[in-house]
Amino acid sequence: MQSILREKLMIQATKLAAVSNIYRTEDYRFVDAYFTWLEEAEKELAALRSPINIMLQAEKSSLTSILDGYVPNHIQAGKSTRKIQKAAAAQSLEKVSIEIYSKIENIDHALDQSSEKLCNAIAILAIKEPELYKRLQVNQHAIDTIWKMLGETPETIPIYNYFCAKLVSSDINYLLLDIIQKIESNKNHT
Repeated sequence: MQSILREKLMIQATKLAAVSNIYRTEDYRFVDAYFTWLEEAEKELAALRSPINIMLQAEKSSLTSILDGYVPNHIQAGKSTRKIQKAAAAQSLEKVSIEIYSKIENIDHALDQSSEKLCNAIAILAIKEPELYKRLQVNQHAIDTIWKMLGETPETIPIYNYFCAKLVSSDINYLLLDIIQKIESNKNHT
């Protein structure tokens, strides 16, 4: 689930960067573009039950409250509602961007740690079966084969059980696919 969340956050980060560019080039559209992004991102991430959704909802509410006369403490009073909302949206965008990138970094760190453990287990498989790397191709069959071997090889059963308890299948597939792609890439360069 973390790998899916990571990919969806990366997509949203790219879209958010485009919204940020609107601030510089077409500032009259910025607030609407940011609201649209908040709504779309919230819908896209809702199924993954990420705490970032709560933040997106709060940011929408905060920006909407400006239309009701609220002026955030960090925004100079006396400006038009449109300018106050634009300034608040720009600050909100920065806050949301930081949160998204922080979440991506945290996911990357956790996936890297899991990948390291899987690489060690796959290295054990390669020692037990020297032809393993030569037979691998980047496809679901290779993922399924390695996963099955991890569960059947006595030396790797503990790590197999660990990952069964720790990760959902989509994360296991994501990690194994990445490892197989690296093996395949290195195999072609030797």
